[in-house]
Amino acid sequence: MSDSTNKKQGRDCAIDYLKVLAVFFVMNSHMELCYPKYAFLATGGAIGDALFFFASGFTLFLGRRMRFDNWYKRRLNRIYPTIFAAAIIAAILWNFSEYFTDVLIGKRYWFIGCILVYYVFLYPIKEYKDGKFAKPALFITGIIVVIIYFLFFNDGKSFYGDGKFRYFAFFLIMLQGAIMGKTPHSFKNEYVLFLIVSIIGFYTLFYLGMGNWTILLSFPFLMGITRYSYLCCSMPLLSKKYEGIIWGNIVFILSQLCLEVYLIQKFVFTDRLNYIFPLNIPIIMLSVIIIAYLTKSIAEFISQTFKTEPYDWSKMILKK
Repeated sequence: MSDSTNKKQGRDCAIDYLKVLAVFFVMNSHMELCYPKYAFLATGGAIGDALFFFASGFTLFLGRRMRFDNWYKRRLNRIYPTIFAAAIIAAILWNFSEYFTDVLIGKRYWFIGCILVYYVFLYPIKEYKDGKFAKPALFITGIIVVIIYFLFFNDGKSFYGDGKFRYFAFFLIMLQGAIMGKTPHSFKNEYVLFLIVSIIGFYTLFYLGMGNWTILLSFPFLMGITRYSYLCCSMPLLSKKYEGIIWGNIVFILSQLCLEVYLIQKFVFTDRLNYIFPLNIPIIMLSVIIIAYLTKSIAEFISQTFKTEPYDWSKMILKK
């Protein structure tokens, strides 16, 4: 295991740090409304999405082996109570009663349907010889994804944002996270440099490739960002801070809110506070986090209600 493993809690705290980064990157990328005259600062969505899929793949491969139907049911039990909870919040706070239907039919949140399909493909890779086929699967899938791009999506448009190609591409990052979850690692100082190079390479090729096929070359750098972000999050300094009661619980709680932030953030964003920019940005982000926390607690209550075990109230308050 990495230096980031929290021995006391049996957690790899680096993946918690990574989820926190995903939360803030995703929030920021959707906040154009909150940046008066500076909408270009609302960026980082592709990185946030990538970190989200990486973390999902990472944790999936660490779970115990079980039959597919039970394994898939556990995945559904994580996602759909949260959707129900978000629908309740949306109806009460914003009088938005169509929320759940919109999610089910795919009008909102592309990643939900996407990740449910990814689970189906990841399961046999996870189960076959305890995931030893994962690296060859990544290579083979990468070739298939490139072929798919040139056959169906080579129209000179970005596959980030609203592009449909992302449905295929981000499976590679989820699989990459799964591989990292099964691979021993430790922090090295040069990983910080590799992360910086990956970020520069990604944005350079992203903007140079906008409108032509060369944008495809930015994707390996995006995979590099996810890999080295995780490895940098495993540095001993961050692991040491995670052991602190206050800091550790803040990171732990935020890391549990990825899905909830995705689901409710757009309801909270407003331009009514733009007159106090840039103070409006942290205020709105904090509001999203508070409502996401409430959503998570309700979702946990719903989930536990339909189980036979007694209620575990500590899980509802996200106790570390």
